[in-house]
Amino acid sequence: MDVRNDRVPLADPAAARRGARKSVLAGTVVFLGLTGFTAGGTAMVTAGELPGLPFAIGGAAAQLSVAIIVGAVIYARSGATNELLRNRLARSGRVIHRLKWGLLAVLVVLTTYALARLVMGDPWTLLTASIIGTLLALLFRGAALLGRRFNEAATHEARHE
Repeated sequence: MDVRNDRVPLADPAAARRGARKSVLAGTVVFLGLTGFTAGGTAMVTAGELPGLPFAIGGAAAQLSVAIIVGAVIYARSGATNELLRNRLARSGRVIHRLKWGLLAVLVVLTTYALARLVMGDPWTLLTASIIGTLLALLFRGAALLGRRFNEAATHEARHE
């Protein structure tokens, strides 16, 4: 196999490095910001307030998702100077694809739980689930886009050479 076929050239390596640094910084800020949801939800559940359960579960899922996304970006970029390895891009794309389906599962479970609590007369759980659900939906959308871009980059030039 030709080594050049296993690599994807970067149009602007400096911009890619800046983008990777910004992704790690943004991911760290978002991760720390989500700690409030996770800790607050856990404290509410510990105090016997079930409306906090979506914050606890959704916040933990969101934090894990941010860590996985940043890790996938770092993995795809590591060891590269002016080009990326196709196998790293493809593997990162697969990880992000699985993450996307995991986020969808958490969204479905939280929505089902919130609707069940609403039927039982608790409207507050629906509120907390919709707040954290919005953040999870944004992460789902971002993961879907990132996974698609990783897969496109991994397969694009290989098909057109």
